[in-house]
Amino acid sequence: MPLEPGTPLVFEREILLLPIHLAGQDYTFVPNVVPAVIRVIDVGRGFMVAMAFSCRLEGACWRCLEPADIDLEVSVEDFFEAELPPIEEIGEEEEATLWYKEDGLLNLSDWAHDAVAELLPPKILCQPECRGLCPQCGVNRNLVPCTCEPPADFRWDKLKDWKPE
Repeated sequence: MPLEPGTPLVFEREILLLPIHLAGQDYTFVPNVVPAVIRVIDVGRGFMVAMAFSCRLEGACWRCLEPADIDLEVSVEDFFEAELPPIEEIGEEEEATLWYKEDGLLNLSDWAHDAVAELLPPKILCQPECRGLCPQCGVNRNLVPCTCEPPADFRWDKLKDWKPE
């Protein structure tokens, strides 16, 4: 069945979500295969393709290394050309999205991976107020109060001699 220009074709596909490596830690999706709703619209020179899915990413908290997870609602849309023009005809404003195509097919897994990466917060934490590990003794400050003295900051030593006039 050919796609009518301007008429959306909507269907569901299962997407494989590969692990993401961030800050020396591996984060995995649970489950690693999720259903995604795909919407394709023929716009003449190519196709507007939208993808939406929900996922959960699990790994270590960036502050205390305890288990952390984040739930994401992913929605992404992009234009894909039906036939790619010669490279010299692709201008800066008209950059073709080549990196998601393999043998003329759209690689939904790679596209989903990049869409998730764009939505991630700066740090994945076990809780918003995570206090992290003590840099001196290594105790998890979320579980046990740390009794270490704060390190002296030598940068302020000159102010000890200062006397207001």
